[in-house]
Amino acid sequence: MPDTSDLSSCSHYPVPPQRPAAPPESLPRGWPDEALTRRLSIYLGQSLEPLALAWPDSANWLWRQRGGTPGIIKLARTGPDNDPFWRAMRGVFGADRWREPEALTRLASALPARLPLPPLPLTYLGRLDGAPIWHLPWSSGQPSDLSATFCELLGDQLGRLHQDTVSGFGQPLAQPMPLLYWNTRVTRFLEQHPRRAELGDVLARTFSQPSRAVWSLPDMRADQYLCSATGWVWSDWEALVWAPIEFDWALIEVLLETSAQRQAFMAGYSRHGRMVDIDGQRGLCRALLWAMEAFGPIPFTTLAAAPAWVSPRSLP
Repeated sequence: MPDTSDLSSCSHYPVPPQRPAAPPESLPRGWPDEALTRRLSIYLGQSLEPLALAWPDSANWLWRQRGGTPGIIKLARTGPDNDPFWRAMRGVFGADRWREPEALTRLASALPARLPLPPLPLTYLGRLDGAPIWHLPWSSGQPSDLSATFCELLGDQLGRLHQDTVSGFGQPLAQPMPLLYWNTRVTRFLEQHPRRAELGDVLARTFSQPSRAVWSLPDMRADQYLCSATGWVWSDWEALVWAPIEFDWALIEVLLETSAQRQAFMAGYSRHGRMVDIDGQRGLCRALLWAMEAFGPIPFTTLAAAPAWVSPRSLP
């Protein structure tokens, strides 16, 4: 297993930016405004330092908790009604963090033990204007960089998660849906997409049934994992669901762009299992990843053109 205390693979990343010294009216977009910071600080009875959004469509506003034990405060910023990712999470998986913010915190305890990228504990604190508030322990670190070290750790992580077959797909805290309904549910969701014409003939195709369901994190952006002083941690897992293993592999297939990344990932994954055949599900899963904007708001043709390296030809 890679040495998780070796931070050389992420040492070149800058520290999280501090809020610029400027009048409120001239601050760039991507920071919580001062009024929101003040109201949240009063609600929690804590001093808060606002942090910049990592992405323009980040799902949460973030603050660093000052005084006492440092922590991160997260306030939900987007939801199923205005965020493509969370719209798909609700429409396909039945996952809605606005509806069940406290139950969400129990997901980490249901994961397999001894993960190489352990999840940070999440605590529910209440609501501000209806938006859920959570707390995470402060972890000063750098986001994942898809280096060989991290890719091998990620392969080890997913290999362990994929060892456990779960009873269906959906939100793990609710009644799972049988895999028999996966193709129909995804297709019906995609049929309502305002840009469904981009999918061409995808919705008219026949797809094979998924083989089994596993733990899955559809959000694989760099800041989901942090390289901290004590090793790698899983800092953002609130989008955890149960999904077909083919869906998870379809995500990895697009995420890992180089041969070195793929080889490192397989070195970690092969300790626990082997690559699966996703040929019969690839088109449907890539269409769902596109609708979720899992790789940003890109044309479907771009995502569809990604190399299909997870295939029977690669199976041992």
